[in-house]
Amino acid sequence: MKKAISLILVFIMAFAMLLPANATENKSNLQFNKDGNFRIMQIADIQDGPLLFEIVRDFFKEVIPAAKPDLIVLTGDNISAGASTVGIHAIDLLLVEAAIDRFMSIFEEYDVPVAVVFGNHDAEELVTKEEQATIYQKYDNCLIVDEGENIYGCGTYNLPIYSSKDSSKIAYNLWMFDSNMYDEENGGYDYVHQNQIDWYISKSNELKAQNGGKVVPSMMFQHIIVNEIYDALLEVPAGTAGAIERNGKYYTLNPENTKSGIALNESPCPSTVNGGQFDAVANQGDVVAMLFGHDHVNNFVVEYKGVDLINTPGVGFNSYGDDGRGVRIIDIKEGTTDYETEVITYKDFYGDDDAANARFP
Repeated sequence: MKKAISLILVFIMAFAMLLPANATENKSNLQFNKDGNFRIMQIADIQDGPLLFEIVRDFFKEVIPAAKPDLIVLTGDNISAGASTVGIHAIDLLLVEAAIDRFMSIFEEYDVPVAVVFGNHDAEELVTKEEQATIYQKYDNCLIVDEGENIYGCGTYNLPIYSSKDSSKIAYNLWMFDSNMYDEENGGYDYVHQNQIDWYISKSNELKAQNGGKVVPSMMFQHIIVNEIYDALLEVPAGTAGAIERNGKYYTLNPENTKSGIALNESPCPSTVNGGQFDAVANQGDVVAMLFGHDHVNNFVVEYKGVDLINTPGVGFNSYGDDGRGVRIIDIKEGTTDYETEVITYKDFYGDDDAANARFP
């Protein structure tokens, strides 16, 4: 009998280890520094497997202590499901764990908090986003929340940043959205769904009420850019130098609303369906900027209806990219809606270091 009980207990403990650890618990304790500053490093489209390019690992190891971010935000396609699969779930789970650990172990080593959202390539194979969220949650510095079945997708949540002067007062807010994967009904990419938008509006109003009726300034991070990007760009005649094409129309960055126009090198790829996310954001009036990845060779900041739309280039070498690969730095100042941002590219960071530059594929 004792042996049977022991076997049952071992089974229960083993099963418990597979369950999400505090799946809905928000471990965030972010706070502005004493000087009122808060620095975010956005990393987009690592999109690699267990054999992560060493140049990427080395770049992370060197750029993080140099930039000293208070938070790292991974904005999707953090791994490539295709590079982490053999078609057997148990093995794929180990491969995905290894792929995630290749970068999360670095972030953990530097003890930098990490927020995660998913892209379209993270869970294309057997290992689901929910299973991956559980893997991320094993790292003490990872802040991802899997909200469960109440909200479409996996990993739509918010992270408050508390005041440097009052650790109980929310001075800023960060929205993390799962922009989902593929639209099986309409084709193309999926979109942010209505119950995600409803959750955002409700939470935004709650934060506003807690802030004496004033909106809490915020930023929003997700993988796939919103459809309104094409309203923010400038439609131009075919043959215009530097123009990109989308559905038979041609666009460039619009100098009248472009705050930083380093590169528009490919057509932004929003969802097929416009689910109304941007309209909700513009109506709420709390979001200063929305930040995206997904389009690997685009790097711009354009304003539309009072909201900055920011595309950050990819950092990885397992998928397409160019010399613009890098990470984005966002510096927020407490008590204002002002921020500063720049992309640190490999080329910027290593400069004339021939040995470092020789590592480029």
